Amino acid sequence: MADFLERAQAAVGDDGRLPLGRMPAWDVFPFERGGLRARPLTEFADPEPDRRQDPADCRTCRALGRDTQVLHLGERLAVVRPDATSLPFVANVVAREHELIEDLDDAGHVELGRLLARTCAAVRALDGVGNAHITKWENGSGHLSVNVMARPRGVLQLRGSNLPVWADMLPEIPQDEYDARAEAVRAALA
Repeated sequence: MADFLERAQAAVGDDGRLPLGRMPAWDVFPFERGGLRARPLTEFADPEPDRRQDPADCRTCRALGRDTQVLHLGERLAVVRPDATSLPFVANVVAREHELIEDLDDAGHVELGRLLARTCAAVRALDGVGNAHITKWENGSGHLSVNVMARPRGVLQLRGSNLPVWADMLPEIPQDEYDARAEAVRAALA
């Protein structure tokens, strides 16, 4: 993979930074191009450092212990929600144990597919939801978590891969509204 970093370093401009690429021209990109700069690439690390958290420090493990956050319990997986969100709804399909996606066997993969499809359908059925986006990042917790994020209907700037960036900037929705949607998702998954 050192060749990857060498190719990237060869593409930097006089300022030592990569060009912005195509994404800032997208109509759904959340920032204006003027003044925007790419961060310089950091050094190559192989092997990569272990980024897994101890289960005692894991937010997903804590969520699994809170009835208000658990929306569904399956055999090996569960659906939880964060405490708050700026989007119409967010649900996470997670492992019930502190494990990663590669720790699942074939039956776990089947359960993951079914539960993701059911969760996505439940989120899309909520009033005011235009679409549901599915993402997975496991760069720190050591706990499988696949995110199902609701995009508000009609807010087309929030389409696509920049939805989490927009969500980070938007104000949280009222808690009672979020709780009511959680009950609707819980009922749909029952």
